[in-house]
Amino acid sequence: MEPLESILEELQNKYKTPVSPQVRELKEKPSDSLIGEKQIKISEIPISSTPNSLDSLLNDLRKSNHPVTEVRPTISAAAIARDLQEVSHQQKTKDLAQLSKVAEEWLEKLDPLCGEGLWFEAFAKNYSSRLEAAIALLQSHPK
Repeated sequence: MEPLESILEELQNKYKTPVSPQVRELKEKPSDSLIGEKQIKISEIPISSTPNSLDSLLNDLRKSNHPVTEVRPTISAAAIARDLQEVSHQQKTKDLAQLSKVAEEWLEKLDPLCGEGLWFEAFAKNYSSRLEAAIALLQSHPK
């Protein structure tokens, strides 16, 4: 893992203000060829007169002895509600699948000629399938 300083310097270089052609020409000329009363070295001329926010951030981090804490994005209440609804739906689907399996097993064991079997056949006429009737019956009598 790269050190924090190298990552920040990389970001700083990435977002640094591009050098204009005029400044590039000035850098290529020797500093003593400048005309005027004040002669300064080109390397001393800042690229931008306003401090870059990345520069100030880098300086603040260098001065700080505090460890960098992870910044977590805020989660909206709507996103939480949506996730809870999705989890609830998944749980209901899972419960229904498990209940269907239990109902199928119960139907396999049910003797259609015994009293319970005859009663269930009359009960199941009100449903679209025997499995749906068995699920309704099992839901109405929780263990």
